[in-house]
Amino acid sequence: MEGNYGLWALVPAIIAIVMCFKTKMVIPSLFAGIFASGVIMYKGNVFAATSFSLETVINQLCDSGNAKLIMFTMFMGVGISFIWKMGGSKALSIWARNKIKSRKAVGIGAWLLGMCISVNDCLIAAIDGNVFRDIAKEQRISSEKFSYILDSTAAPSASLFISDWIAFQIGMISQGLVAAGIIASPMKAYISSIPYNMYAIFTLVFVGMIVITGLDYGPMLKAENRAIKTGKFCSDEAQPMLDISSELGEPKDVEPKLATFIIPFIAMIVTTVFGFIYTGRAGEGFMGTLENADAVTALLWGSFAMGMSGVVLALGYKIMNFKETMDTFMDGLKLMVLTAAILLMAWSLGEVTKQMGLADFLVGALGNSVPAWILPITIFVLGMIVSFATGTSWGTMAIITPIAIPLVYQVTGDASYAMVVPGMVLSGAIFGDHCSPISDTTVMASIFAGADHIDHVRTQIPYGLTVASVVFLMLLLIGIFRLKPYIFIPLGILILFLIVYTMSKINGKRLKEAKNGVE
Repeated sequence: MEGNYGLWALVPAIIAIVMCFKTKMVIPSLFAGIFASGVIMYKGNVFAATSFSLETVINQLCDSGNAKLIMFTMFMGVGISFIWKMGGSKALSIWARNKIKSRKAVGIGAWLLGMCISVNDCLIAAIDGNVFRDIAKEQRISSEKFSYILDSTAAPSASLFISDWIAFQIGMISQGLVAAGIIASPMKAYISSIPYNMYAIFTLVFVGMIVITGLDYGPMLKAENRAIKTGKFCSDEAQPMLDISSELGEPKDVEPKLATFIIPFIAMIVTTVFGFIYTGRAGEGFMGTLENADAVTALLWGSFAMGMSGVVLALGYKIMNFKETMDTFMDGLKLMVLTAAILLMAWSLGEVTKQMGLADFLVGALGNSVPAWILPITIFVLGMIVSFATGTSWGTMAIITPIAIPLVYQVTGDASYAMVVPGMVLSGAIFGDHCSPISDTTVMASIFAGADHIDHVRTQIPYGLTVASVVFLMLLLIGIFRLKPYIFIPLGILILFLIVYTMSKINGKRLKEAKNGVE
């Protein structure tokens, strides 16, 4: 039933996204989108549509990569469960009270740690969230703000620094260069394109501005006001993706040991890095290793090591007996059941939009007969739409990059200009993935922040749109004047700061009232 369904291909994604915001019930909303695609593809036959929807979900569950990511999530739950029950989180809070004296320090710490552990975007959300979640609560940072920091340092950091994203981007660039007939090194093109991944660059800078200055605006300011005035991490109506205290109960009545927090994370990081090296050992050199590495398998090994280290510590320190240890293990698995279901539904919706030819329709609609000066904006907007509707930045890159490079080369005849296009594609793809409620990385940020998923998306979108609007302006200037990175990057950062300062001034009285006596 695969094909190009034209405008109808947009319907499932629209239904899912609108229902997510209206009902705040993610799983039924995602399934409604999947079912709608079946109704369209089978011309109103609801029985065939139901069968198609169930088969789609089952096929995604049976996919090896997806199954490994679900197991990664489940074992992360096990690790979190042991850290909580053994008093690791409590030990960190005690340590943090003596080291971290302000809300600003928490924000800066989470921001910097996210950029330092750039190996994988999901790993960033998991580690950063677990390290700072309880401290954020202590310092009255809202779950919305904390989940924004996690989400905004995940994909942007992974796309710019050392990570599994590099090899994937190079592979897509290679396809585009071959399609365009450009004889050049994919690695050279990748390096050339980095400054044009402006959404990632500006987002990381923007997060730094927000956490250092404390200047919030829009719905995020309301969330921060609530947290500062009332101490409520989540709103009264929120349904947190991860509520450890209610799910796991109180920690064991033992002396908290910081080792029970640190060792599981060290085990995960070391094992994950080993997994990257081992699975990519057939490649030559650093880049060859990254290109050949199986990132999902490495993450699975890392999360398993985290969970097993919890078992060893619980028994080794005699914090728990064997039965309590196994109960904690099972509680950790249960903690992530809802998360796994949401991920499965998000993947399924992405698959049906692919089958309906959503990306091909958008590329065809936006990519034909466009003048050279508007090409950068066209590519960026296309990446935004496809990624937001499908919830995947990697899928967006895979679809658009091999098309965009030859398109730009055909229109402009400039090979060097065509080689920076992947940065524009990735910029749009990260925005859509960042702000889409059906994105797995957005879900991960909500999970490990302990935030309500829709509250996270709702408060994050205005900040994402702020950065995207500056990127849009810079790409317009690039298209018209061919600005160089040493001009458009400082200019964009300056404009971002002016926007943040102006918006915060508009809300100045409320912000001052909320923060009075807190810092």
